[in-house]
Amino acid sequence: MKNTLKRSAANPFVRIKNNYAFEINDEFEKLTGYLRTELLGKSISEINSILKIDAQVNLNDIEGDRSCYIFTKEHEPREVTIFCKRIQSENQQIYFIKEKRNSRIEDTIPYAASILEDNDVGVAIYSIYDDILLKANEKFLTFSKIPYENIENCIGIKWQEIFSHWQKHFEIVYLNIIENGKPFHLKEVKWKYPGEGDTYWNLSFVPIIIKGKTKYLVQTVADVTEKIVSRNIIEKQKQELEVIIENISDQLILFNKNGEYIKMNKLARDKAMFDIKAAKNFNEAYNEVKIYDMKDNLLSVEDVPLNRVIKGETFSNVRVIRKNSEYTQYTSISGTPIHDDNGNFIAGVLILRDITDQVKYEENLYIKAQYDSLSNIIDNLDLGFVRLTYPEFNFIDINNKAYEQLKQMNPNIVLQSSIKGKNLYDVFLEEPHMKELLHTSSKNNSCFEIRNFNIEGEDVFSKIIYQPLYGLNNEIVEIIVLWVDVTEEEKSKEILESTVKMQEEIYSNVAHELKTPLNVIFSANQLLLMYLKDDSYEENKAKFYIYSNSIKQNCYRLTKLINNIVDLSKSKAGYLKLNLSNENIVEVIENIADSVSDYVKSRGLRIVFFSNAEEKIIACDPIRMERVMLNLISNAIKFTNPSGAIYINVLDKGSTVEIIVKDTGVGIEKEYLDLLFEKFYQIDKTLSRNAEGSGIGLSLTKSIVNLHGGNISVDSEIGKGSVFKIELPVRTVEKKRSKEQTNYNNNKIEMINIEFSDIYSND
Repeated sequence: MKNTLKRSAANPFVRIKNNYAFEINDEFEKLTGYLRTELLGKSISEINSILKIDAQVNLNDIEGDRSCYIFTKEHEPREVTIFCKRIQSENQQIYFIKEKRNSRIEDTIPYAASILEDNDVGVAIYSIYDDILLKANEKFLTFSKIPYENIENCIGIKWQEIFSHWQKHFEIVYLNIIENGKPFHLKEVKWKYPGEGDTYWNLSFVPIIIKGKTKYLVQTVADVTEKIVSRNIIEKQKQELEVIIENISDQLILFNKNGEYIKMNKLARDKAMFDIKAAKNFNEAYNEVKIYDMKDNLLSVEDVPLNRVIKGETFSNVRVIRKNSEYTQYTSISGTPIHDDNGNFIAGVLILRDITDQVKYEENLYIKAQYDSLSNIIDNLDLGFVRLTYPEFNFIDINNKAYEQLKQMNPNIVLQSSIKGKNLYDVFLEEPHMKELLHTSSKNNSCFEIRNFNIEGEDVFSKIIYQPLYGLNNEIVEIIVLWVDVTEEEKSKEILESTVKMQEEIYSNVAHELKTPLNVIFSANQLLLMYLKDDSYEENKAKFYIYSNSIKQNCYRLTKLINNIVDLSKSKAGYLKLNLSNENIVEVIENIADSVSDYVKSRGLRIVFFSNAEEKIIACDPIRMERVMLNLISNAIKFTNPSGAIYINVLDKGSTVEIIVKDTGVGIEKEYLDLLFEKFYQIDKTLSRNAEGSGIGLSLTKSIVNLHGGNISVDSEIGKGSVFKIELPVRTVEKKRSKEQTNYNNNKIEMINIEFSDIYSND
């Protein structure tokens, strides 16, 4: 093989000078995973050890080419050819290393690499040529034991060293596999580690043939110790079972899957309620002895304890009543099945104990049991229950629910038992009104109060019911307190009251807002009719135009008001929907600014549009967004004096788009900013007589922005103007433009007239 390796800078190499590594190229780092800093300065023997090739070859001994395995930093084997170039004059050696093509284990034997990862069984892969361990999983390392239970200590080591304590047997197997090339299996091999007990393993050795030659040996190991030990225990138990059965203090019956009695101990024979000589199985015994549950219901054959065990059930201390023609016996029965290694039922065990005397004793304690049961029910009620002394109001008892509620209000309460004996008013951080309520309530009647507690920032409403208990002399001896959580009911009540209040606001505002344009329309119409009746149309032609325009303007106002009311109602009910499509939001907003520019100029104002992007595609409803923008621009016009300016900016912020409407108007006081987006809120109209509105617009604007997944905010300063900011998420949808969206530009002027209808004209 000499001089067959192509030596170039493209091949990994390590340069040795005076027996120490002083140069390593990038390819060597990539192949081995070791960094230069980990190898430079190491001796040649240390390099030998790091690459784990000691068991195959010594780098000092290589002349020309040499095939072997090296191991990466991640303990992966790489089959390589190493060529040594010696420079005698400089006492240097250059070792060129080339990995053999398609030689990795995961490429040549992928199934073996797969079971290595499963770790269900121990797996090791050896090189037949070098007798060294190439790969092993954690399960195998457990099998190999110290010092080889660490992968670093195993790989690259000859199997003879790893299994020195079993070398003779392993060598026989090894040579046999090499000779015939067939798999070899060993079952239940006894393996004893120094200082430990015996273990048992199933071993398999499978040769892997590559290109007609045996190249690898795959060994699998499976720990069957538990199985063998269990089997041995069962065998030993069989030997001891006779003694155990005969001498156990309870009645013990052993039976097979057919219900035939295999063994009964002495106590079982003595207390049998049937003829044990005549009845050889359960069915025969059942004819003499019937079995009932503790409510005296006859058990079916399938439900009797013996058949439950045959079906594989394990149970303890099941109480039954056994009856024959002569007497009745209360019996506690425990049962367990016995299975073989394959899970098949082979026998069942019943242990019976006569508890007749115990049951009779328990019957005498029936009242106490009922009391305990009632206490348990009270403890686990889903409402608070408290007993108090009277008139001291000290705790006698408290159930789990009441304890949890009190602890939420008073974190100083540690243990439930610590409350008993304490005074109610010491435990409550907020004093209840119990004394006053009891004093004013009628005798024998309960009283209650609704209390609002703030627990961890949440409002919790409780209905606390006080029920006095009276003694023989009609005096109060105890107070029962029931504590019911009514948070949901109270909050629903608040929502209902809020809804009613909102409806009243709607009716009040709508009535006022409808009345104003209707009065204008009615008055203008009366004047027009008067001119027509007087045949004075020609001389009042100019007034006709003014009144007609006034009627039209107020029709727009009515349209806007009705649209806003309808959409706000839809929003409140959750029916306001968007018709999303992918739009260039920069173009949408710029077109809106352009469409109102003439109107803005006619008001003596400037409108300025700016964007830091020419295009930004997002999912939006362009018609709804136009209403939002027109509402904000309309507000800016209302509150900006002539010679002022309105600035509209669209800013691309990556994952969001920010739309800004800024004016140089009168501004809004800070205390009103949080109220702007509430329904029907209007800023003091004395700021500008040119401004009218229902107070619905900004609330609806916020609803539309929120439906887009965005948010809207406002900042303002008196005398300097206001800034409204809308932030929308950047996202797209697959939905195409609807016909309504495609044609909405045709109605843009009409929409502007409607949205700007509440700005009074000075014309």
